[in-house]
Amino acid sequence: MDFNDIDEKQPHLPRGASIPRNQVAGHKHEGRSKLGMLEHDDGSILKALQKPPRGTRELHFYQQIFEPSCTDPDILKLRNLMPKFCGAYQFDEYPEVTYIKLENIVAGFRRPCVVDIKMGKKTYDPEAGPAKIAKEITKFPHVEKFGFQFTGMQTYDPAEQRIKFYDKFFCRKLGEDEVLRKGLGYYFNIKHGLRKDAIQLILDKLCEIEKWFLTQRKFSFYASSLLLVYEGDLQQNDFYTPCNQCQSPDCKCSTCSQNTISTSSSDVMCDVNSSDTGIADMDTASSLTASSSSISVDIQTTSDCPSFNTQPAVIADVKMIDFTHVFSVKEQDDNYLYGLQNLIANMKQLLAMDS
Repeated sequence: MDFNDIDEKQPHLPRGASIPRNQVAGHKHEGRSKLGMLEHDDGSILKALQKPPRGTRELHFYQQIFEPSCTDPDILKLRNLMPKFCGAYQFDEYPEVTYIKLENIVAGFRRPCVVDIKMGKKTYDPEAGPAKIAKEITKFPHVEKFGFQFTGMQTYDPAEQRIKFYDKFFCRKLGEDEVLRKGLGYYFNIKHGLRKDAIQLILDKLCEIEKWFLTQRKFSFYASSLLLVYEGDLQQNDFYTPCNQCQSPDCKCSTCSQNTISTSSSDVMCDVNSSDTGIADMDTASSLTASSSSISVDIQTTSDCPSFNTQPAVIADVKMIDFTHVFSVKEQDDNYLYGLQNLIANMKQLLAMDS
């Protein structure tokens, strides 16, 4: 089907919001009864708070990390590994719902290839009961070995000019011997030649995150994810302007300020009909909303938010996301670190493969 086709049965949306086009995992908005991610007209992402304590915990974590007066070096480094936080937000039409307003990580990409990877051998937190623990373990039995699991991904095939979606059910069915080739391999286009430029850039960013985890002793992250994204369509002149630093016309430097692109859409085919792909279904929405009366937040957006609709072009990026199960500790987060180091090892193995 045409990726730009609009379903006539769109869920109710508050004025000034739309459904994010590149969401691969997490709660999706289906109307007032099933709230999820939204994209604001200014290009930012709005994440509906879950019920306390999860929603309030995530909001307070963002507020702590992005507190303007903070001077803690660990927290200042962590800011660069997360989407920019722009405060809490409410729509007049949904006054009972509070959203976390965040930087749209995929805003600078024309054909974003996106994967959400949940980190850690244990994806249940210390407060989880036996039923929750059993449920999490059965989702992906190999998680204790790998320490990470795919929850959804979107890829772009430049030869066919098609976007392909792989939902959480496809990801959960990956066998122990399929995680590398059908997980990371599919994501990096192994069928038509591995995108080793993107692999290397993402690997570098993962190593930055690993460096932070090796030194920090403040937080423990459960059921938190890494969002990986790279540009699927490099056959555009926008990406081949000379770099200010190296003067190379084919520079893939993610910090090159000269590489700006148009984010206007064009026709792309979307493959969601095969048995192993599709949009992930929704979880129940009863846990998605948090009454604004149950939390104390400043609804004003922070003044230093970026201009979301004028993001510079990048070839690849990685951000830490999903913080509903973050706890204060005074020790190394071995659970997250185990998965991160295994992911890095798998990425290096993929990089060493013949194209």
